[in-house]
Amino acid sequence: MNILVTTGIFPPDVGGPAKFVPLIADKLSEKNNLKVITLSEKTVEDSHNDYEVFRIIRNQNKVSRFIKTLLLIIKNGKDADVIFVNGLWLEVYISNWFIRKKTIRKIVGDPVWEKFYTQYKTDDDFDTFQEKKYNTKVQFLKFVRNAALKSSNTVVVPSYHLLDFVKKQGYNGRLIQVNNGTEKTKSIKKNKADNKFLIVSRLVRHKNIDLVLKSLVILKNEYKIDFTLSIVGEGPEHKSLINLINKLGLHDSVKIVGAKYGEELKSFYQFSNYFIQLSSYEGMPHAILEAMNYELTIIASNFGGNFELLGDNDFGFTSSSLDIETVANTIYTAIKDNSNITAKSKELVNIHYNIENTINKFSEIILDNE
Repeated sequence: MNILVTTGIFPPDVGGPAKFVPLIADKLSEKNNLKVITLSEKTVEDSHNDYEVFRIIRNQNKVSRFIKTLLLIIKNGKDADVIFVNGLWLEVYISNWFIRKKTIRKIVGDPVWEKFYTQYKTDDDFDTFQEKKYNTKVQFLKFVRNAALKSSNTVVVPSYHLLDFVKKQGYNGRLIQVNNGTEKTKSIKKNKADNKFLIVSRLVRHKNIDLVLKSLVILKNEYKIDFTLSIVGEGPEHKSLINLINKLGLHDSVKIVGAKYGEELKSFYQFSNYFIQLSSYEGMPHAILEAMNYELTIIASNFGGNFELLGDNDFGFTSSSLDIETVANTIYTAIKDNSNITAKSKELVNIHYNIENTINKFSEIILDNE
């Protein structure tokens, strides 16, 4: 079977798709002919012996990049039996006008909402954005988003919230919910007396890292809690976050360490105790699953997949709002907790969010389209 995979990020980039795509590609390329098309910060040599990776430089003229991507998808997709869309959804949608291939698409959020929210062009949350009417440009992009969605033969989502989102956009094709997954590792004894916080995230607006920093000031000044925070990631908010860290006087406690992956990233999970993710929206966050596997206490917003995963403080601590005082109180509650919540959360991940099960299910779905 000939399979084409498209993705917006791929190693050495970091993030959920950059971890997931190589795993599914390795699995599918064992008995199939597979190619990957991705955006990339730079051209690098790929050591994937079983499949080809075609890289398009991300930082170039957007029109030129878009056309190059279209042509590359058409060239490599014309002989494909199926295209697995894990990113570059618009490019695949337009390219497929010419090559007419079956497509399977993984939906992890709303790219239109994320675009406008990240660019500070809307303050509306994920669900409000779906219901509200906006200017002609936004409504047109919503229309294109929905048209591309409806053109997919199969749509796969990681959460029931996204399942509902896809249905509300008018999709009536093959719709499947498959949990995201992470690897299983041995238990690690944590010293909770060390308040070592960790964030692993793209540095973008809807991750609300600025809110976390302001909440930690309250934790330090009002609750008299000493801590350290490592922020693993890169993104457009980097400079403003550095400025905020200095403005809040947190430069001795908070470090932005850049993108990490492999063993380096694992070491941050191993030597941290609390994981914070106060995003305005998450489909089903890989980073939280990883943190649960490494037995970190989770402190998260209660949106989308976060609430589905953590429940009503059953497997982690969810903040009832993104008010700074409420977030600070949630963090303090997590620190003072003496339950076995981390052991419960690791067991949950090992049983229901095992990456091997996720990869096997996706492989079955993709190969079923032969």
